[in-house]
Amino acid sequence: MIPKGLILAVSVGVFAALGLGVYLEKSYDNTSVKFSQGPSLSIITDKRDYQLDETIQVVLINSGTTEISFSSYEPSFKVRALDGTEFYSMYSAGAKLAPKEKITINWSQQKNDKTHVLEGRYVLDSFGLSQNTKIHSSTTVNILK
Repeated sequence: MIPKGLILAVSVGVFAALGLGVYLEKSYDNTSVKFSQGPSLSIITDKRDYQLDETIQVVLINSGTTEISFSSYEPSFKVRALDGTEFYSMYSAGAKLAPKEKITINWSQQKNDKTHVLEGRYVLDSFGLSQNTKIHSSTTVNILK
């Protein structure tokens, strides 16, 4: 026979974990930007879950106090799988972002070879240079059927 105390403890643990999970899911906000002193780059999307073939609007924001430039040797924006496989890259050579300035990128869920990605979770990366320092920001999006 299973002790009543054990059943009660496991039940409370399961409901607490469920409640915490729901709270954290609702409180997740990938649309807020935190500005900071020095070089900083933020990447945000209008939502986290997208349907297959839906255009994803990505905003790159200079959330620091120094100018950010983008190199011609490295992509300023990349889409990759969680395992690091790169699907899409975009170069913004010569582009500069002043503090609080932003660039909007519309990604149509196409790979570099013009085929469409499959459903799954993808990492959106952005890379820039500020004061001879490489800066990076990333976020994840889910592509659903």
